[in-house]
Amino acid sequence: MKRRALLVFGALSPVALFAARLLGVKAGKADMPLDYRQRAEELDQLASSIQSPADARQFVDFVADLFEKETPSGWTRGSVRTLVAEAEFAAVSDAQKGIPEARVAEAWNGFVETIQAAEDQKVTAAEIHNLRDAFLTTSRIAWKRGSRNIWAVPSIYNALPGGELAPGCRAVESIRVLWDLANTPGNVEAARERVREGVLMSDLYRKELEAPAPSGTRGGMVMGHVRSAYPIETAQREYVRLKGERAFRRAVMDMVRTTLS
Repeated sequence: MKRRALLVFGALSPVALFAARLLGVKAGKADMPLDYRQRAEELDQLASSIQSPADARQFVDFVADLFEKETPSGWTRGSVRTLVAEAEFAAVSDAQKGIPEARVAEAWNGFVETIQAAEDQKVTAAEIHNLRDAFLTTSRIAWKRGSRNIWAVPSIYNALPGGELAPGCRAVESIRVLWDLANTPGNVEAARERVREGVLMSDLYRKELEAPAPSGTRGGMVMGHVRSAYPIETAQREYVRLKGERAFRRAVMDMVRTTLS
């Protein structure tokens, strides 16, 4: 259970990387900056100190710029960044007013229907919650152990003052969840298994979360693993073949807008 559950590191692009791999862009293969530790700490600082719409836009711009060279032109344009930044600030302003997990599930399931993927590719709000908990838990553990990299920044997730996961998502967090649904089937399968067993990742790793941070630890870079073709990717490719890339991009943006509305 723990080994499968730990496959939870993916991309943080607010929109662009969602379709980058499918459309032939080298997502995850581009060279990351040598100062990735510093960039991760900058990202953490920006995500944790949003107090105004301008702060939210700075955070979203920073995330989008990290992946700009690896994504199709236009997917990180100003209008998209504005949409994400507005939703990000709204969620940060009140943790109780985050993007509902049911809406994230609805947006994803609508996308599944649009591309005519199998029904078993749909998700529930409970599975979204379990996946979010896994992301936050493993990010906190990695960060505490010294893994300062952009793939594991705990402050992008919507947490309450006591540290527990808030009932709704932040904007960038929600897009990160959608990306994972589309690209990392092992994480979704593990979340479903935990839902069936009635446990959360934070339950399984309680001791690690509560343990003090080890001194002098500087972790290496952790990259997300993306498996080769599987049902949802097969459906996406077929949709692109039949409808074209423009229709696919529109389907993705419809999903994003539904999530952030």
